[in-house]
Amino acid sequence: MGTFDGLPISPEKSYLREDLSRIDESWAAARFDSLPHVVHILTSKDREGEAQFLKEQSDIIEEVVDEVVHAYHSGFNKAIQNYSQV
Repeated sequence: MGTFDGLPISPEKSYLREDLSRIDESWAAARFDSLPHVVHILTSKDREGEAQFLKEQSDIIEEVVDEVVHAYHSGFNKAIQNYSQV
């Protein structure tokens, strides 16, 4: 079972599951090390292509985050209301 499994993604955006499966789970590590990624881009023959690839992955993650927030919106609101009452 992967890090990204079990995310509440709506059926009409099921393509996001496939997109997420192509993202290396090292990006989700608690102690993320950006240096290897930076070195890879800087030493690549196609820097623009590598930067575009990262941009596409970033767009996928942003869309997934939007889906998660949308799915848990009411729970978040209830938790905030309960916390503010304490």
